[in-house]
Amino acid sequence: MQRIICGLIIIVTVILPSRALAEDFTTSYWNGPPAKFLSQERVSEIKEANFTIAFPLSAGNSLEQNKKFLDYCAKAGLKAVIADSRMIYAISGNPKAKEQLDAIVKDYSNHPALFGYYIVDEPGAGAFKGLGEVVAYLKEKDPRHPGYINLLPTYGRDFNVLGTKTYEEYVRKFVDEVKPFAISYDHYHFTNHGDRADFFENLDTVRKVALETNTPFWNIVLVVQHGDYRNLTEPELRYEAMQTIAFGGKGLLWFTYWSPQGIDTGAKWQHAMINEDGSRDPHYDMIKQINADVLAFGEALKGAKSTEIRAPQKQGPPFTLGSFKSDTHDLRFIASGDYKNAISLPLAVPSQRVERFDPATRKWDAVEIQPKNGKTYVTVDIPPGAAVLFRW
Repeated sequence: MQRIICGLIIIVTVILPSRALAEDFTTSYWNGPPAKFLSQERVSEIKEANFTIAFPLSAGNSLEQNKKFLDYCAKAGLKAVIADSRMIYAISGNPKAKEQLDAIVKDYSNHPALFGYYIVDEPGAGAFKGLGEVVAYLKEKDPRHPGYINLLPTYGRDFNVLGTKTYEEYVRKFVDEVKPFAISYDHYHFTNHGDRADFFENLDTVRKVALETNTPFWNIVLVVQHGDYRNLTEPELRYEAMQTIAFGGKGLLWFTYWSPQGIDTGAKWQHAMINEDGSRDPHYDMIKQINADVLAFGEALKGAKSTEIRAPQKQGPPFTLGSFKSDTHDLRFIASGDYKNAISLPLAVPSQRVERFDPATRKWDAVEIQPKNGKTYVTVDIPPGAAVLFRW
């Protein structure tokens, strides 16, 4: 796995109440601005891209830099995750563990911009017991800001790093032993040689465990070109986002915001949202718009539960159909499975009044019903990689 940790130990604690975490949609990213670029303008630029949470700056930030980052986030209207080198991964066997965690909580917990403490990225199952101790202690000392941990993807099994026989066992063990506020994982789908075959398997497995344990899930998806991962088009970026929503995800994070080139020189990193020199890549404006649509859809689905999923089939137009139910409506989120071509399909509806959501205006508009063979349908036209939302 190519992540930008570089030996960095980070911490994420969440400042939102548990109910808000379960209902509000989160947009964030991996790898924030380097410390030398830290300014109010740069943090406001993050907000401008329609992010709700700012993730850590980079490795080696001082307490003063982190507090300045939080101050800038507060002025920009952002919450923030803080990386602190004092973070530990277990309490048992470490006589100074609680003392270190207490110091971290003391330094950050009262800041109005704090979202949470990042603990660790992509642990194997053998680390879950100790991580559960850390998460529980943080929850005891600072119940508003739980610890954040990100999991390996399905293809972690190809490298024998999961520590379990199956991926589902890995995710379940994480929830059982760590008791996280959310299941966060990363999956980079688009390679130079084609698309990974297990993208939907990963979504489906995490969705299953999330629903059964009443735990929201976040997905970290690809932006930056590196290694065997290709430079993505806007429809490919949108595809990653919309599939996540269709499966009931509550958070979407992008890998990466700032180019890791200055941190990880062992790889060639291109086309992050912000380039190494601080200039905006075309991906910035693409994701800015995608984030806006994601947050609009997230608001429209707030309070609705994912009840069923239908992944793209081999025959007919490829699409994912996510069914949701709220206290007042049945909803259908249809995400295109084709990021190269527009698709059109009929959607059978059991009602004479159907509304379609417009993410640009955040309003519901009535759509025309078409009778056929004793049933009623609406025609669904979807641009490449995009999605539509209906309710009745």
